[in-house]
Amino acid sequence: MKPLILLFACGLSAAAAAETLTVGIGDQAFPPYKMGNDTLDPRRPGLSVELVQSAARSCRLKADIRLLPGARLLKELEHGSLDAVMMLSYTADRAAYAAFPLQGGKPDEARRLATLSYALYVRRDSDVGWDGKKLSNLRRSVGANAGWSINTDLQRLGIPAETANSVAQNFDKLAGKRIDAYAVHETLGDAYLARNPTLPVRKLALPISTKPYFLPVSRRYAASHPRQVDCLWSAIAAQRDELTRRRIRFYLDAGG
Repeated sequence: MKPLILLFACGLSAAAAAETLTVGIGDQAFPPYKMGNDTLDPRRPGLSVELVQSAARSCRLKADIRLLPGARLLKELEHGSLDAVMMLSYTADRAAYAAFPLQGGKPDEARRLATLSYALYVRRDSDVGWDGKKLSNLRRSVGANAGWSINTDLQRLGIPAETANSVAQNFDKLAGKRIDAYAVHETLGDAYLARNPTLPVRKLALPISTKPYFLPVSRRYAASHPRQVDCLWSAIAAQRDELTRRRIRFYLDAGG
């Protein structure tokens, strides 16, 4: 009996030894990477959520996941209130206060969580066009979500942008002719239109950008936990493709 008790005690000690990693993610669904808006279903939280949870366990960490609006995520990462944030693309501004996995001074796509595209959505009767380089027939601004990296892309392209706080607000503005187009993650836009089939909106064929998304960590956490950070990013690279192959059907069959 004593050996069993000792093993049980050792198991409790190992579980207690797992450090907490405070991870933020946006409070809007973008299936299949993150399911649900302001709550997570533990049985089906999203592929990227599962990947981060699995990578954390591999590194003897316990992921404490918090759902927050996009702009607040960035502020809390900058101030060190969050150790890491899921599904952020690399920008020079973000790299000033967050550490990304790098290779040769550039973002290391091998250690990404996922690759996502931003698409443009317009009204069904709109003549706005996008040829992959420039917009035509634009009379009003392009909508975007506050704090999202697409705002930097739009600025670089010289496209006037107007932000709102949610996907629903931006699609309402588009349908109401207050903006001429809406730039948003393709998975988010498609999922919203699937749930709102009467909305007079269509997607333009070419994406406005395609980029890798990472798990950046705060500069404070990177400095104090370098071994854990390297372990996390390496575990993500090692587990991502296999986890996606094993779990993607579950999300698609569930109607993600």
